[in-house]
Amino acid sequence: MSQRTKVINLYKTLLYMGRDYPTGYQYFRTKLKRAFDKNKTETDPEKINKMISHESHKMAACVAVIGKDASIHGNSPKFIKIYQCTDEAAGLQFHYKVHTSIDIIEEKLNVGNKTTVDIRDLYLGLLFATEEYKIYGYATNTKIKFVIVLQSSNVSLRDNEIKMIFKKLHAAYSNAVCNPFYIPGDEIKSKSFDTSVLEIMGVI
Repeated sequence: MSQRTKVINLYKTLLYMGRDYPTGYQYFRTKLKRAFDKNKTETDPEKINKMISHESHKMAACVAVIGKDASIHGNSPKFIKIYQCTDEAAGLQFHYKVHTSIDIIEEKLNVGNKTTVDIRDLYLGLLFATEEYKIYGYATNTKIKFVIVLQSSNVSLRDNEIKMIFKKLHAAYSNAVCNPFYIPGDEIKSKSFDTSVLEIMGVI
C-alpha cells in the first residue's frame, strides 16, 4: 500500500469518526475537506492532524446580519447562520450572543456620534468575549449591523483580517439587497448570498 493510499484511508477513518464529533458532523467534514484540498501531497499523519486543527480554528461559529433600527422590524436579524450547533439549546445561545451584541453596537454608535464628526470606521472590533467565543461587530452608515462569532481559541486571524472579512460580507450583502426580487426589510434567503458567506468565512 502506497503512502498516498494510507493518507486517504486515514482521512476516511477520521471522517467516519467525525459522525460523533462534538461540534457536528457537517462542521467536521468541512474542515477535513479543506485541510485535505490544501495539502493533497502531505503524507505525515501527525502533520495532517495539525492541518485539520488549523482549519477548524479559522472557521466562524456564527454570522449574522441585523436590520437597521429605523425599520419597522427594528433590530431583527435579516440573516443568521450557525456553523457549530449541536442542539437547539446551543443554537439559542448563539442567538442570545447576537442580540447581546446589538446593544453593544448601538452603544458604540451613539458614543461615536457624540464624540466625532469625522467619517467613522465601520469596523467596531471586538464587542465582547466569553470563555469559548469572541464576538466582533461592524455597522454600515445606514446602520445595518454585521456580527461574527469566532472561537476564543482562534489566534490565526488578526484584526485586519477580520476587518477584511466584514468588508467582504458588506459587499455580498449589498449585492443581495440590490436584487430586484428582494423586498427591503425581509430576511435574506438568497442562495447566492448564503454561498458567498460560506466562502468568505472559509466554510467551503
